[in-house]
Order: sequence, then structure tokens, then C-alpha cells
Amino acid sequence: MKRSFFTALFLLIIYYAGGQDGTQISIGRKETIYSEVLKEKRTFWIYTPAYTSRAANPGKQYPVLYVLDGEAHFFSVVGIIQQLSQANGNGVLPEMMVVGIENTDRLRDLVPSGDNNQPNPFARFLSAELIPYINEKYRPAPYRLLVGHSLGGLTVIDILAQSPRLFNACIAIDPSMWYLSEKFLKRAIRQMPSQNLEGRRLFIGTANTLPAGMNLSQLRGDRSAETQHIRSIFKLDSFLRVNKNDLYYSHKYYEKEKHNTVPLLSMYDGLRFVFDYYEPDISERDFADTSAVLANKMKTHYTIVSNRMGYKNTAPESLVNYLAYEALQKKHFRKAKELFMLNSTWFPESHQVYSAFADYYVVVKDTANALASYQKAKQLGAGPLIESRIAALTGRGGEKITSADLSRYSGVYNLELYNIPVVLEIRSGKLWAKVPGQPDDELLLLSENVFTVKGKQGYTITFQMNGNQPKEFISVQPNGTFKAVFQKK
Repeated sequence: MKRSFFTALFLLIIYYAGGQDGTQISIGRKETIYSEVLKEKRTFWIYTPAYTSRAANPGKQYPVLYVLDGEAHFFSVVGIIQQLSQANGNGVLPEMMVVGIENTDRLRDLVPSGDNNQPNPFARFLSAELIPYINEKYRPAPYRLLVGHSLGGLTVIDILAQSPRLFNACIAIDPSMWYLSEKFLKRAIRQMPSQNLEGRRLFIGTANTLPAGMNLSQLRGDRSAETQHIRSIFKLDSFLRVNKNDLYYSHKYYEKEKHNTVPLLSMYDGLRFVFDYYEPDISERDFADTSAVLANKMKTHYTIVSNRMGYKNTAPESLVNYLAYEALQKKHFRKAKELFMLNSTWFPESHQVYSAFADYYVVVKDTANALASYQKAKQLGAGPLIESRIAALTGRGGEKITSADLSRYSGVYNLELYNIPVVLEIRSGKLWAKVPGQPDDELLLLSENVFTVKGKQGYTITFQMNGNQPKEFISVQPNGTFKAVFQKK
């Protein structure tokens, strides 16, 4: 079934969101703080979802992934997260911030302290300085992950064993558990049984560092220095399999990967494991169902996600709004009402939510609730267009306009982000929007220079004029805001 021009824009923004304006591509920035613990300046790289998303959401809180050896792994980590949380409409992972920590003295930082009573200064830098700095400046969600490779993986295991409440989840990639004759491996095995690991998650990825010609079945009886690295990891794995102590744990051996090639796959698999509950289990049948099934499944799913992550999680407001309007368009009224109601529960301070709910009540001819919802939207800061909708509902509206007046808005426009032509033309005294390959839409006047789309709810098209000449129009709709620039008559 073909979709209208305005609905098709939603599909474009979902499947092609990303990209950036101008000629430069940026996925982050560098920041530096002075560490009193380490007595030196420390530089870290930081990515926030705003760098790669076109859907601005300034009030949203994001989990933070801290990655050791940041200069080596920052780009690939950001790529995986962006692909699985934003690109192609993916929601496999939550959107996340990434903090990649540069090295100054790698051996000093990533070798745990040998003194059981004195934590590694680098770990104290993380807990007492860097994490508080990120919390203060960026206001992230209260969910943190730590990732490290090689000696960084050793540090990850040591921090989990000594300070398990510092991070919610850890990914240790081919960790150097062999270091100092397995001193820190033995310490972790001693400490973990007495720690509170409830709710914590750990993924370990192990590379194939076996000597040529050897396989895993031969490893158990081997005692050579060549195999100590991989043997030490499997010792930790064997311990954790029977001593989980409420730790949610997984280990994967990558037979075809070496020490320096295993980080990318381990990071992907580790994040999928850590967030194995995050993607909604909603089928095409659920989307097609006309009852309250979809709203109920979404509510149940995000309650589980919120409990797992320790703070409120919801589907995006715009997505729920879109699904609700789609149901309303198809006259699936119960489904639409439950989705609009779900959004009002999740986003009670959003004027868009109440304006949308009012549109539902208009369609089902419940004037009292429509007016109440429009008034609520107005109280929450909705713009003056709400007055036009209230006036139209109470019979006080009704702008008179002639075909000659409408012709001011006709012409060819270009949707600037995607270079899509939009033709507005007069037919039988009415203004129509036309796009190649899509059904045409009739535009209805709300007030001067402001229109909606006939037969659809939640669409407001506002023209910016230079006298009688249009400059552009802005389309505000259930899935977002889009701009089209006037080209010619």
C-alpha cells in the first residue's frame, strides 16, 4: 500500500537518520581534566548520541560506556553502538555515551595495585574524579559499563572483583590474567565469592592464542609459558561457571581470532549479551492487531527494561505517537486510544502528547475530552496554534480564503535534507501537495499561513512568507519536524 508524502517522510527519517551537516564528519570531542589522584592531566574522548542522531532529545539521559585504551577502541565502539541503537531503525541497544580514556603510563594505569589495602590509583581516578565529572557535566543515566582489552581486561576484572558496585556491566576482552604469575587472577577468585554481584553482568571474550597445531582439548594438561595467557582466562571461566554469586556471566572463545583482532567481535557480542533484554519482542502480528495488545506489550517490556537498568526507560515519544496516529488513521480506535494513553503516562509533561490525544478525541467526536486535552496542552506550553484548534472545535474558527489567496503558496519546494521535490498546486480552488510516487494530500487552512492535512491528525504546515512570496514551509507531524525550501513557481 502506498503511503502519503507526509507519512513517507517518517520512513525516511527512521531509515536514513544519522549523517551531519556541512563537510566535516564528527563523532566526538576530546576533553582534559587534571587528576589530583594521578597528579597529571588526563585526556578522554567523548561521544554522545547527539553527534550521530537527527532526533534532538536534549533532556534524555543515556548510559555511559567507559572504554580503556580509548585511542585504540573509541571509533569501533562508537560505530557498534550507533549501528545497533540508531541506524536503520535499530533499537537492539540503548543509545549510549562513550568515554574513551587515553593512556599516559599504560603499565602504571592498567596493572592493579599489589597492595590489597590500597586500590589502584587509576581505579580511584575513575571512581573519584572522572565518573563524577561526567555525571556533573553530562547528567547521564545511572547505568555504567566498563570495557577493557588485554591489560585493560585485567583491570576490568580487578575492578569488578574489588568494587563491583562501581559499574553495572563489564566486558573483558582477552584479559591478561597471567600477569605476575596469575597474582591478580588468584586475588579475583578469592574476592568474588564474598562480593555483592547481584544484577551485575560480565562478558569475557577470549582469542585463540594457542601455539600452532594445538587445540583446546590439549590445553588442560599443558603447562608451557606459551599457553599461560589463554590458560589463565579459562581458569577464571571455570571458576565463574560454578561460582557466579548472582553474577550474570557469559564467556565466548573466538577460535579464528587473535589477540589483536578479537576486540571488535567481543565488543559486539558483549554488548548484545549485556543488553539481551533490551530489544522489544513485538511481532508483525502485534503491530497489525487492532486491540490494546501493542500498547500492553510495550508497557510490560519497558517496565522490565526499567527494572533491569535501574531507571525509567520508555519507547520514544515520537514512535508511540506515530503508531497511535497510524491506528487512528485506520480507524483502529481502541488501539489508538491505548497508545495515546500510554504516551500520556510516560510523558505527562509533554504538550505534544495531550495535543495528540485531543486529535483522537476529535475523530471519535468526544468534544469534551478533546477540549480538555487541548487546554492541557496549552497549559504545558503548546504554541498559539492550539488556539486555532480550540476555535475550530467550538465553532469560532474558520478562516475564509479564496483560490487566489491559496495560489500564494503554490510552487515547487525542496525538502532540503533529502532533496525531495514537493509540488504545491491549486486544483478546483484547493491546495494540494504532490510528490512523485505518493498519493496526493489536500492542505486545509487553520489560520493565516498555517495548514493541516485533510484526513490526517497531528500535522501542522506553517509557511514563512516574504510578502506574497513563500520562502519555506515547516511541517510538524507525529514523527518529527521537516523543512522544505521554496524553489520556483
